[in-house]
Amino acid sequence: KVSRLHYLVPANVVNPHVCAVVGSALANRYSIPTILGYKGEGFMDAQRAHIAKLRAIRHYLQTCRGDKDDLVIIVDGFDVMAQLPAEAMIERYFSVMAKEDQQLADQRGISVEELHASGIRQTLLWGTDKGCFPEGDNDPRCWLVPYSTLPRYKWGPMTNNGQLIYSDSRFLNSGTVIGPLGDLAIFIEAALSAIEDNWDQDYFFRDSDQYYISSLYARQEYQRLVDLNGGRFPEEVGDRSLPKNKEGEDDVTEYHVVVDFDSSFTQTQCHNNRFIHKLQFDNYDLTAHIGQDVLEEVYESLPPDDRPQMPARNWVQSLKLGTNIGTQKIYAFYHNTCDKAGFVNKYHDSWFFPLIRPLLRSAARAIREKRPIGPRPIDGRVWMPAREYPTDRGLYDEFGGVFTDMEGEEFIPLQQFCGDDLISAIGTEVEFPLSRLA
Repeated sequence: KVSRLHYLVPANVVNPHVCAVVGSALANRYSIPTILGYKGEGFMDAQRAHIAKLRAIRHYLQTCRGDKDDLVIIVDGFDVMAQLPAEAMIERYFSVMAKEDQQLADQRGISVEELHASGIRQTLLWGTDKGCFPEGDNDPRCWLVPYSTLPRYKWGPMTNNGQLIYSDSRFLNSGTVIGPLGDLAIFIEAALSAIEDNWDQDYFFRDSDQYYISSLYARQEYQRLVDLNGGRFPEEVGDRSLPKNKEGEDDVTEYHVVVDFDSSFTQTQCHNNRFIHKLQFDNYDLTAHIGQDVLEEVYESLPPDDRPQMPARNWVQSLKLGTNIGTQKIYAFYHNTCDKAGFVNKYHDSWFFPLIRPLLRSAARAIREKRPIGPRPIDGRVWMPAREYPTDRGLYDEFGGVFTDMEGEEFIPLQQFCGDDLISAIGTEVEFPLSRLA
């Protein structure tokens, strides 16, 4: 069976940040990015209202003709950098979801098959924050959502001392998500319906997509707890708010939403500085497992003249990879929340940027030659990019390009798309083999 990976980037303009988002995705062999809400105006202008991106996402999911079990990745357009290759992320996604499903089944004393038969499963993986935003201590989004199952002192002896940096990353961040196309389409539709039903012109954060998405997540978790406890909510509520009770079978509360507690998927910057480090995994005391030698496959994908002047394994050991030292995860995506000023610098400091041009050429060539994202099936399926490059020679670019949802600009070659910031986006040509990448 063949399935496809979709890569969506809500962004209404082009700037160095957007080009860094796109460049990191292409270099890491993700599907050709589709820019959503591009040059959007009015109710489709995501810069004026974050909820506009939900409308653009809905339109894509309704019209892309993908299969329900295709995977979709959506990243904020101005501050999310891909760090690990697509093959590693797909493999990790299914591993994390299997673990999450097993945990829910164990909680109920049933098998995973019985869990799925009951309509409960985890499929939509969202990034997380250590702080709840928009703030609201009594809001279910901020007090009712689950804590992680990480070891108690994962953040050291000061864990849960009241400072956000030493707390669980448990609050949904709407800036990154990965999951099946069918489930995501249902959830995005539910979020837009929630906006219509709960719109408050006087609420300061009325345009925040995160507010509505995290409210649906809180309601899902509330209903799961009620169902687990014979129809009663098991905790003391006090003066705090509860989500609306389920009003019959047609009132859907289960959306298969789960959040990324340990940064396997996305590492957000805000309140995490102390635990984010770039590490070289070059000795037996400091190791990490990423798929099946996926970084060595990156090395092998380059033409011999473009490869670093060292064996593949030595090259991999020389790379400095962004790692959460609390959870001990090399994160697949970096989300530059809070202060976004240094995002482009982080892109330039990434492991792949010294080889950005050869990597972009290699990735574009692989798509044109209709090669799969990885050499092996994952979840019993061969994974292909959702879209192919146009055959029109006038649109050819050796480095690839992007699709958009703007009529008349359906595809834009990368050097045209990032023309105003090209050196920032794709660097300069390396005319000699690199002896060491630091």
